[in-house]
Formats: sequence, structure tokens, C-alpha cells
Amino acid sequence: MNSMVLVRVLVGAVWLNGGIEKLLNPSFPRQFADSLAAGGFVSQAPPFFRSFMQGTVVPNAELFAQVVRAGELTLGLALILGFLTNFAAVGSVVLSIAILLSAGGVRLGTGLGAPEFITINVLVALISLVIIFSPAAKRLSADAGLARRSPGLSPLLVNRREP
Repeated sequence: MNSMVLVRVLVGAVWLNGGIEKLLNPSFPRQFADSLAAGGFVSQAPPFFRSFMQGTVVPNAELFAQVVRAGELTLGLALILGFLTNFAAVGSVVLSIAILLSAGGVRLGTGLGAPEFITINVLVALISLVIIFSPAAKRLSADAGLARRSPGLSPLLVNRREP
């Protein structure tokens, strides 16, 4: 196993962990909705994202909670298995940025608490970009098997042409 496969699997494990935590908490959708109603996530978001949160997410909070739960589980499994890896990595970037924005975006911290500039969401988004462009991340994957069976899909699945 090469190191990029390990990186892909670890990013998948981060998403799968978050999804499983939400799955095992039957109250998650209600808790998410209550948190949003109290201003959680919304109040810290940049103005352009805050208006999206207030107009779209807050009125449909329980639905968005289910979408986030399903998204984290799906991204985690897809990245671990290497199934539609490029699409899963794009989803990982999008979800990481959405979570980052809902937490207030990137900013410099004071050095007294947890890092605020390079957060887990920034790291996951950046690493997911590397996964998208790395053919090595697609080795030992369902995508590699699909690419061997359908060579025309190779550029899309594994970023290279199969012989």
C-alpha cells in the first residue's frame, strides 16, 4: 500500500467517524435544528454564507442534518473503498468548506487556544484536493478495478489511461 492510499483511507475514516457519531445519536437532527435556531453555526458564518444558512438551512434544519449525516457516511465509505474517489474527494472539499464557513471561516488565532487558521476542515479540504489529482491515491481501490474493466473510464476514475 502506498502512502497516498493511506491518506485517502484516513480522510475517509475522518468522515466515516463523523457520520457514525451522527448515526448513533438518534437525537442529532433535533439537536442540530435546536443549535441552529439558537444561532449556533449561523452567527459566526461570514455574511454571504449566513444569509444562505438563515434562508435555506435553518428552515430545513432537520433535513440538512440528515443530508450531512448521509453525506459524511457516504464520503467516508467511498474514500475508504476507493469508489468514485474523485467525486468523493470533491464532496469532501465542498463539505469541509461548508463546515469551515459555518464555523466562521479561516482566521488568525491568538495562539492561546486551538489553532484557528489551519483547522481540521482546512486540512481535510487541502488533502482532498491532493487526492483528486493523485493517481497514486486510486491504487488499491474499487476505481482501479473498474478502470481495468472499462479502460475508457480510466481518466475519470484513476487520472490516467489504462493500457
